[in-house]
Amino acid sequence: MRKSMKRSLGELIISRLSKIYKIKKNEFAPLNFKDPFLILVSIILSQNTTDKNAMRAMKSLISAGIKKPQDFLQAGNEKIKELIRVAGLSKQKTETIMRLAKWSIKKYKGDLTLLKNEDPAKVFKELIGIKGIGPKTADVFLVFYLKARTFPIDTHIKRVAKRLGIADGSYDVMKKELLEIFSDSMKAHILLIKHGRVTCKAINPKCEKCVLNDFCKYYLSSKSNN
Repeated sequence: MRKSMKRSLGELIISRLSKIYKIKKNEFAPLNFKDPFLILVSIILSQNTTDKNAMRAMKSLISAGIKKPQDFLQAGNEKIKELIRVAGLSKQKTETIMRLAKWSIKKYKGDLTLLKNEDPAKVFKELIGIKGIGPKTADVFLVFYLKARTFPIDTHIKRVAKRLGIADGSYDVMKKELLEIFSDSMKAHILLIKHGRVTCKAINPKCEKCVLNDFCKYYLSSKSNN
């Protein structure tokens, strides 16, 4: 498929999904914060759980006055673990957040707004060097805070992209393919996740009601087999 055709397809997908989905802030934790450290914490908390649970954990932390890297280290692991319990995997996530806090203080004196001056590729490499932070978490941060040209891929996006037939393969391969299709990676990321949550579900997808079913390989294949 030529580049112009890919972009046209991307614009069509975004146009159709934009008409049926309204995005609420509590559905995507990073949308609720401006501080880069809190954005990263919210992304870590949303791993393997819903963004609503991540937001409940974030509210617990903020209500306890824990907002800056220094606050987390001063509070200690046990207190943080209790405050974020609602987000699940509290021990693992606490350890990741503590490593992030130490890194941010050591490297940027606790001021991650300095990352605005860094090359996104460098930031990505530094973040995935912190145990517990993988490519998806790093990419979400790059998109939401640095507005970088990258494409975070979670389970919803992977499923939707494969079913539509627009991307497949490893994380890096899918990222490259989706960047060729979508010009606004942040908007596409959010809308594809919403579509995966509401319509293109893992079990019992609502194919008949899907606004993309006229060119969805999964749907067209299932129809031809019936």
